[in-house]
Amino acid sequence: MVIEKAKFNRTSNRFKLPKFKNSRFLMIGGLALLIIIAVTISKAMPLQVDVITMQPNDFSKGFTEEGEVMAAKEWPIFNSVEGKLESLKVENGDSVIKGQVLLEMSTSVLNYQLEGLKAQFQSLEGQRLEKYKSPDQAQIAQQTLFIQLAEKDVQTEEENLGRQKALFEAGSIARVQYEEAERAFEKAKNLLDQQKLGLQLIYEQHQTSQGTELYYSNQKKALQAQIDQLEEKISKAVVVAQQDGFIKDLSLKEGNVIPQGQQIMTVFTNGGYKLESYVLASDALDIKVGNPVQVIQETSSGNKSFEGTVDEVAISAVEKISPLGLKENRVKVTIQVAENSPTVVLGSNVDVMFTTLEVQDQLMIPKTSLFPYQEGDAVWIIQEGKAKIQPVKKGLENDSQVTILEGLTEGDQVLQDPNLKELQEGKRLKLA
Repeated sequence: MVIEKAKFNRTSNRFKLPKFKNSRFLMIGGLALLIIIAVTISKAMPLQVDVITMQPNDFSKGFTEEGEVMAAKEWPIFNSVEGKLESLKVENGDSVIKGQVLLEMSTSVLNYQLEGLKAQFQSLEGQRLEKYKSPDQAQIAQQTLFIQLAEKDVQTEEENLGRQKALFEAGSIARVQYEEAERAFEKAKNLLDQQKLGLQLIYEQHQTSQGTELYYSNQKKALQAQIDQLEEKISKAVVVAQQDGFIKDLSLKEGNVIPQGQQIMTVFTNGGYKLESYVLASDALDIKVGNPVQVIQETSSGNKSFEGTVDEVAISAVEKISPLGLKENRVKVTIQVAENSPTVVLGSNVDVMFTTLEVQDQLMIPKTSLFPYQEGDAVWIIQEGKAKIQPVKKGLENDSQVTILEGLTEGDQVLQDPNLKELQEGKRLKLA
């Protein structure tokens, strides 16, 4: 009996090891089976997707440029009399009414010139009355003085003409102001010639000639024209507001010497705004007067959006320097802002969205929904609850959207993201 018990124990030990190995194999096989089942279930489960349901919408195309906010109505004030700013009556931001004095220029030099011309006029009349008398040394000295004054006038007008020419070539004054300076210079030279001729006439006064009276008459007319011109300049030395408004762009102080034609300040009305934007010459061809625009202004509380209308498109381009330092030909576009627009700051910059093309009732999708397919383009659609590749033909495009000419119809559901993992034809889909 003892021997049999030992045999039984050996048999029992011999079968323990195979039993342990079978359990391990069973665990591994079970895990593999669970993985297979999980993968199968995962593949069988529908994929959640975001879709776009095709509906006709209005397609628009355009571009965005920077614009500067300006007052809807404003008037620049220019200096009409060269000289020193004697009295400044207003400051930036002041409210003014039509006819209110804004500033006064010093007229002391002009008054001296005016008195000299009047003296010449009286002297000329005296010369006419004494035309048959022999000239004396006093007459000669007086006429010599007139010549010296005329020479100074020529020098003054010549210097003024040089300044006006520089301002005109820089685009700071109008042609009419430059031409006025040219005429004044010519008048001064003519007067000098006349004064020299007058001196010669003094020596010849003892001789009677038929043209003597005509000469004096013309001399008086020339002097009177210069007197009128100076009196007009003196009257313009007091600058008044031509309309009600507010003052801006004023940077001068009393005592400053201001050349003729320089802009002194601007008067604007606080009733509405306009924008000025410079667009590329190639884009300007698509902009028409009356086109609507969208204006976006950045603020600390978020962007503000309001409407505007193209009021004017310049007929010629000007050269501008881009932020990258490149020279570009750009066209100025003036935009009238809607009356109900929010308050903006004059001189600030805004984004202006121009619309150059609008087409109604178009089927559109985001460009990101397209993908290359068989030398063309396609989208993923839902058909009977499953994914299907649908070839399409593109039409018009803008920055983010494209119209579809062929391949889609109203009501089709297009996947927004064509790059989803596990997406393949026949894959069951459900809306997210």
